[in-house]
Amino acid sequence: MKLLTISADPKTVKGEKRGYLTAIMYLAPYKVAGINVCPMAEVAECQHACLNTAGRGGMAKANATMAPYGFNVPDNAVQNARINRTRLYADDRAHFIDKLKIELFKFAIRADKLGLIPAVRLNGTSDIDWSIRANGEIMQCFPSITFYDYTKVIKRAYKDQPKNYVLSLSYSQANFNYAADCLKAHDVTGINLVYVMRNEGDKQKAIEYANAHAVNFPGSKHRIDGDIDDLRFLDPQNSIVYLRAKGAARRDTTGFVLDYS
Repeated sequence: MKLLTISADPKTVKGEKRGYLTAIMYLAPYKVAGINVCPMAEVAECQHACLNTAGRGGMAKANATMAPYGFNVPDNAVQNARINRTRLYADDRAHFIDKLKIELFKFAIRADKLGLIPAVRLNGTSDIDWSIRANGEIMQCFPSITFYDYTKVIKRAYKDQPKNYVLSLSYSQANFNYAADCLKAHDVTGINLVYVMRNEGDKQKAIEYANAHAVNFPGSKHRIDGDIDDLRFLDPQNSIVYLRAKGAARRDTTGFVLDYS
C-alpha cells in the first residue's frame, strides 16, 4: 500500500510546467476511518463537501456503501485505500511514519532525476499537523522538499512553521465566529485565505469584483485563481485564493461553499 500519489490528477500535473513534481497523500477525511483527522470539520461544516468525493473518489460501482467505521462513502478502491492508510496511521503510527519517510526519500530522488523540484501536500483530504514530533516532524526531516497544505485549523496561522512548509487557510461562512477568526488571521499574519466558489462563473466574478474593488480588501494584496495549478506555496503572502467547488461541494449549502452575489 503506497501512501503518496504522484502526479495523478490534472491539477498537480500542471505544476510540472513550472518545474515542480507534486505528491499528495490522501487519507480518509473526518471520521470516515474511525479517527478524526479533520479537527475543525464540524465547525467549518466541510465534512460533507470534502474533496474526498471528487474525481475517482466519487465513482461507485453501486450506491454509497457504509464504511467499516460508520460513515457513508462511495464503494470503490480509492476510498478503501484511503481508509486503509488512515487506519495504519491510527493503529501503528511508528510504522506509518517510517513508511512515509521512505516514500518521501524515493520521491525526492525521482524528482531530481526528472530535473524537477519536489513538492508534497500531505493533507490531501485531512488536516493533520505533520510538523510536530508525534507525527515524525516530517518537514524538518526533508528540508529539500517543499511541503504545503490547506488547513482549517486557525491557530496554525499563528504558529511558527518549518521554513519549507507553507499553509493556506481555508475559509468558511458556516460558522460566524470561524469566518471572523479566518479574516483576522489573514489580516494579522498575512496567511493566504482560500475561498471555495460554487462554480467557475462565480469564481471568475468574485476575482473580477475583488480586483475592481481592491480598496475594500486592504489586507489582501493579491487575488489568485487557485485552479490554474496546485502550487499554493508560490502564491504571494496576503493573497486571497479562489477555488471552484468540486465533487459533493457543488451542492453544499452550509456556507463553506460561497455563491457570488
